[in-house]
Amino acid sequence: MGLASKLQAAGMGAAGAGYGASTGISAGHNYNQPSSGLPQSSFAPTPGQYSQGQQQQQPPQSSYGQGQSSYGQSQPPSQYGQQPRPPQQSQYGQSSGYGQPPPQQAQGYGGQQHGQGVFQQQGQYGQPPQGQYGQAPQSQYGQAPQQYGQQSQGQYGQAPAQQGQYGQPPQGGQGSSIFSLLESCVRDQGIGAFYSPASLQQLAARPDLMQKLQALSGEWQIPMEIAMDIIKISLFDTIILVDDSGSMAFEENGERIDDMKSILSKVSYATSLFDQDGIQVRFLNAQINGDNIRTERDVQNLVGQIRFSGLTPLGTSLEQKILDPLVLGPARQQRLQKPVLVIAITDGAPQGEDKNKINMVIERAKRELSSSKYGPDAISFQFCQVGTDMKARDFLAQLDSDASIGKYIDCTSSYEMEADEMMKMGIQNFSPSVYLMKLLLGSIDSSYDTKDERR
Repeated sequence: MGLASKLQAAGMGAAGAGYGASTGISAGHNYNQPSSGLPQSSFAPTPGQYSQGQQQQQPPQSSYGQGQSSYGQSQPPSQYGQQPRPPQQSQYGQSSGYGQPPPQQAQGYGGQQHGQGVFQQQGQYGQPPQGQYGQAPQSQYGQAPQQYGQQSQGQYGQAPAQQGQYGQPPQGGQGSSIFSLLESCVRDQGIGAFYSPASLQQLAARPDLMQKLQALSGEWQIPMEIAMDIIKISLFDTIILVDDSGSMAFEENGERIDDMKSILSKVSYATSLFDQDGIQVRFLNAQINGDNIRTERDVQNLVGQIRFSGLTPLGTSLEQKILDPLVLGPARQQRLQKPVLVIAITDGAPQGEDKNKINMVIERAKRELSSSKYGPDAISFQFCQVGTDMKARDFLAQLDSDASIGKYIDCTSSYEMEADEMMKMGIQNFSPSVYLMKLLLGSIDSSYDTKDERR
């Protein structure tokens, strides 16, 4: 059963349908706790069992957080928008403990960045971190703010008060927290050439922003604290490169195409909340372009024109259909408006081109952008697998651990493979919502990327 079937089984088939409820991956494992499969924000604890209407949840009585420095402890801020030194990442294929924090993780504005610690506890998802949501930063711009969600006085283990339902806004400090999210992303991703503090303040002050985030939280059945992370994609133009090779149709009874359409629908829906232009879609083989894709209907109409056939020229198509015309060309002419997030959806390793073509293409793009005013981080890459082909997984593993380009990209295996890995690590509630959040944010939020460095 592919991702699309699991989303349908969980009542999450439409683009706007909630996909917080987990689906069963394997008999004998409980995947039906709707909130425990979600990542935790460093700004706030993930609320407990929302479906049971609980207003507060007693955290486990354990030594959670002992021996750690003060949460939100300030660090000397770096130059605004400067890309910090990337953390040393473990290889995609290593069997290090899932969720263990990587050494020397890059610090965001004011110390621990939003999302850090999101995937840093082992075992059951959904255990609340220290602190209570709703405390807004109290410092002026340019000073390290008090970290959102800082632990208040009293023993850890006291139940947080008044946790809301899905779609309910957090209490207080909403504008400040959104600004902090955007600013930490600018620093983390080194895209200060595109955004000034004033421009981020304008984005954070949009009157309809919280309403849209609440709608997404309610429809996807994810806590507001997690839904707010999606605001980071508003900083990027999203372009999707879709594998339309013959194996997409012939293998696994066409489920790979269904999974691809589900991913396109979710990405286009989330992106269009903050950018009326929607997403752009290009195909490996077909000479059909999808522009301004915003809804599931747009996705269905576009994919309906595609005849799935041919090979998998991933690097060649990435270069000719996306990098040259949509990124490097505009950069040479000094008219690149936003940094670009490229999500490549494929079911197999490249065919019909040099095996190192994809590496050469990414290295060339990074090198050329490094000499421009935009910098190398003007482009981010996410490679996503659909289907269960082991050669495709090995290909992603090689990309993710490559000495030259591994630090520039994020790779996500198919939902089934990711869920199997989670079960091996003792995490029994890896839901489609977590998978899709990781796919969306893994290459533009280092805290989501570190989650994948577990193997």
